[in-house]
Amino acid sequence: MVRTITKAKQAITGAAQRGAKTVKAVAGEVLSEAAKAAADVVLVKTADALATGRAKVTRSAPAMKRAVGNGVKKIVTQPGRRKRVPKRKPAAAKRKTKRRSR
Repeated sequence: MVRTITKAKQAITGAAQRGAKTVKAVAGEVLSEAAKAAADVVLVKTADALATGRAKVTRSAPAMKRAVGNGVKKIVTQPGRRKRVPKRKPAAAKRKTKRRSR
């Protein structure tokens, strides 16, 4: 009886694992195709935007170059932040009078 139940469990587990591998393979194919389609849409939209905005980009290129250069220069020349050092604990106070020897 126990052996039969164990064999049944193993058969069900094996079938589930084979099914999971198949599902993973199919899911991978689906996600791959979806990513390709999304990339195609993004590329087409970007190409359209670049075609219509080429004149704007050409006019604003010198200003953008200056802004980027200034930003990088500011980052590089800016002094780094100093790490905070924890405050020292005050030293133990010395006794004003000596202890009596016994």
